[in-house]
Amino acid sequence: MKNFIIDTVDAIVIGAGTIGSSTAWHLAKRGLKNVVLIDRNTIGSGNTSKAASLMTLVRTKEELIPLIQETYRNIEEIESITGEKTGKNTVGTLHIASSEESVSNLETIVAIANKHQIKNKEISLEEVRSKVPWLDTSTIQKTSFMEDDAYVDAYLLANTFVKASKLEGATIMQNTEVLELLSENNEITGVLTTKGIIKAPIIIDSAGAWSNLLSLQLNIPIPMAPVRSIYWITENIGKLFPQNHPMVVMPDAMAYSRPENGSLLFGLREENSPHFHPNELNPKPNADFLGPKDDAWDILENYGKDFINYFPKFEETGMKNCITGISTYTPDGYYTVGPFPNFKGFYAATGCAGCGVAGSGGIGRLVAEMVLEVPLFAEASAFRVERFSDFDPLSEKFRQLCSDSRSKKKDGG
Repeated sequence: MKNFIIDTVDAIVIGAGTIGSSTAWHLAKRGLKNVVLIDRNTIGSGNTSKAASLMTLVRTKEELIPLIQETYRNIEEIESITGEKTGKNTVGTLHIASSEESVSNLETIVAIANKHQIKNKEISLEEVRSKVPWLDTSTIQKTSFMEDDAYVDAYLLANTFVKASKLEGATIMQNTEVLELLSENNEITGVLTTKGIIKAPIIIDSAGAWSNLLSLQLNIPIPMAPVRSIYWITENIGKLFPQNHPMVVMPDAMAYSRPENGSLLFGLREENSPHFHPNELNPKPNADFLGPKDDAWDILENYGKDFINYFPKFEETGMKNCITGISTYTPDGYYTVGPFPNFKGFYAATGCAGCGVAGSGGIGRLVAEMVLEVPLFAEASAFRVERFSDFDPLSEKFRQLCSDSRSKKKDGG
């Protein structure tokens, strides 16, 4: 470890997932050329690489929508300027409702889509069967097809944001760990890394599951906790799972799905998702299964019955993989974005609430506009860091509140 100054820059972004990479690009393209993005591993190699990455546009928490729409615009721009692909597949999302409650909720979702001028239409059960061959339609009472929805490859998205950042003059430091946040008189002054000290008046904490381990060095808690997500990938059956069939949101089954190269990727939201102290998590890129190994099949047995009712060929379909990852949930399901009160120069861009990939472009733009003190493109009050008070983000009690937020989530992604 070297305790000498190796650089002085305008801003430091910690964490090169989709959110951190987007933030670096938005800062650099807006004129803050001396931006450094730091990651202790490599770009997009952490939980970003495990994300299912559904980018459903319509959200019942409407404040999220402009941020997700910004990500769509960003993808078009960064693919154009870099010549790279983000793995964006515009297959649309089919929302289905099989109960009185979910019909009512879907009517609300359609109203929100219309309000935000997001294309949607009700389609017949015959068309559903044509689009989604694996889906049993016998219980479906209402549908809505959102044709512009897409999913991406989050790893490719992060790397494309980074390539675009470099074109704007940003610097990327991989395999470099931030050991300590440096400050003086409640004002950020830089970071101590494994390669030395970097001085900067602006630091953005985009460290995902480990964000609180940084902020708590300054006695600042961030209202979020690491919560497990889990999904499965079936064997390849092209006729049953066409390459470009729609994503499906099934609130009555607490499930979602999307195509995956001739297979089906599907996720379930169990009643009590495991949550973790960040020190329990492996900081290196890994394929570790989070939680008890039996969960891979116990969850299907305990929480998958309604999904299996939609999928009559489930029992004869082999499973290729079960993947667990970490999302950083907040108790209210909103992102955590913005400056830390009473501490100059320190910003949060974290608390992804299970849709961080979808909102990454918008989060990055919001933070950049806050740093540069220009008018914000979207309403951001719902994302304020200080919206919760008197909590310990590492406590069992608070982490359970964040887990409960995931368990209650019914919209896509």
